[in-house]
Amino acid sequence: MLRKTYILAFGAAVAVAAMISTAQAQIQLTYPQGPLTSGGNGGPPPHHHHWRGICINGYVWREAVEGDHVCVTPGTRAQAADDNAHAGMRVSVHNQSYGPDTCKQGYVWREATPDDHVCVTPGTRDQTADDNAHAGSRIAR
Repeated sequence: MLRKTYILAFGAAVAVAAMISTAQAQIQLTYPQGPLTSGGNGGPPPHHHHWRGICINGYVWREAVEGDHVCVTPGTRAQAADDNAHAGMRVSVHNQSYGPDTCKQGYVWREATPDDHVCVTPGTRDQTADDNAHAGSRIAR
């Protein structure tokens, strides 16, 4: 029995075809970031920021923090990267009312995840909350 294995890259997905004979072929799609997941009743998992999968056309992973797989527009992803790059400049060194992550006046925590304390504008936090609320509808099924 002749066995050949071919590996083809398709963007984020990798198709692996194992040829057992010329008449039979088995193809399995594997996503590097893991399989698509959902909650036990078919709905979204408890924390939307843990959605894993491939974003629908026009959306990319936000990646505001490690493991943040909420699908957002490329502009929103760029904003998250910019906010991360400027995070140190937006923390108050004098006012520690909310601990070491207390934001300077005019900034609030982004809260992409419960532990995300990057300081952003209130508008960015509102956008982040909206993106989290729509996370399940932006995953390719």
